[in-house]
Amino acid sequence: MDERTKQNDTETTAGHIELPEPIPGFNEFGHIPLEKLHNTRDLGGLPAADGRRIRPALLLRSGCLHKASEQDIATLLADYRLEGVVDFRTAVERGKEPDPRERMEGVVFYDFPAFSMEAVGITHGAGLAQELKALSADSARPHEMVRSLYPKMLLGDEGRESYRSFMDVLLEGNGGAYLWHCTEGKDRAGLAAVIVERALGVPEEFVKRDYLATNLFVRNRAETMLDAVRDKLHVLKGIDADVDSLFYAFSDYYEAAMTAVEKEYGSFDAYLERGLDFGPDKQKALREKYLA
Repeated sequence: MDERTKQNDTETTAGHIELPEPIPGFNEFGHIPLEKLHNTRDLGGLPAADGRRIRPALLLRSGCLHKASEQDIATLLADYRLEGVVDFRTAVERGKEPDPRERMEGVVFYDFPAFSMEAVGITHGAGLAQELKALSADSARPHEMVRSLYPKMLLGDEGRESYRSFMDVLLEGNGGAYLWHCTEGKDRAGLAAVIVERALGVPEEFVKRDYLATNLFVRNRAETMLDAVRDKLHVLKGIDADVDSLFYAFSDYYEAAMTAVEKEYGSFDAYLERGLDFGPDKQKALREKYLA
């Protein structure tokens, strides 16, 4: 396959926004209708091991909390008894858009960056317009770069330590909810959800559908950012697909991660046990805590 064909294939993939089939008994993919946090979801209701389901109002995934309204925070604290927040972003990202810790009294915050700035060539920390301009200058494709991050997040030393620590935090919970997030809630937080769901015995087909469900809730933000970037970078070709690659979930991102795990460990169960030190005993304890 020549380079032009490869590029066309990538553009086709990036230009197609995938929408998942519904999951029986998991209404609207657990979406929580908050004012400013549009991709916040409750895993409660997902079918899991032994015919059980994930308990509601305990395991939440989201994008960053920086823009949370007072009502959003009140909902998380009161309706979900939020106990802990896990942030998978880099220190640079946290510094630019810090979580509203001072407005969330009693909540424990954990900083578990899934990768370092040195490990990647793209992060929202520098500003989307600048990132895309730099990528264009380097003849790079954002879709390919994001896809290449997925194996690094699951298999790299920093990613494995981050997700290992995250899973142990969930085991230590005292009955309140835990929320985890990155920037948009699709990549680092999305893989965290994959790990949790697989450890809880959610069928892989449903795990992938939940991963793709981000695409149902981020469209408005993606289109707003696209308009802003067009104004700044009006001569940049392929801008629509580039922005899509940063804001939407794609099957080939997910498959790149799963293929890498199988190649390295043989199976996702082996990855949980050997890669994250989260073997059968810990999985059993997690299921007792979060399944009903």
